[in-house]
Amino acid sequence: MKNLNYKIFLLACCIMATMASCENKWPKNGDLDGQWQLLTIEHNGETRNVKDSQYYLSFQLDLFQLSIVNNRQRYYGYFDRNGNTLVFRQFSDMAENDLATTDNQPLTEQQISILQQWGYYKLNESFTIESLSGSDMILKSDSARITYRKF
Repeated sequence: MKNLNYKIFLLACCIMATMASCENKWPKNGDLDGQWQLLTIEHNGETRNVKDSQYYLSFQLDLFQLSIVNNRQRYYGYFDRNGNTLVFRQFSDMAENDLATTDNQPLTEQQISILQQWGYYKLNESFTIESLSGSDMILKSDSARITYRKF
């Protein structure tokens, strides 16, 4: 009987240690967390279907990553979410070369063209989450309306 109690105690300690070590890593963004494939970008009255280009947006904790699978481009940064509002900030490439890091720092044409591939036309642009489920997401800003599917 003592041996069984000892095993139960050890098992409980292991479970508690595991749960305590992962405390701050739980998904905190609900359905937003994970990887999203970019499907369409509506901008200036035109809709571009980019599904075949394999553009992806991923969220985890306070970080996001923009990536293109076929040419291995990756950009990352931080985002803020307040209810149904998303703001992407501090875009950087994977070599840690900042594209722009402050509200007052203008993006160059080359930097803007990089972000436009994903439908982002300025730094710190505010997006409204029009729709968000476990399978689909629609983001809308003053510049664009972007449709994603969970991948």
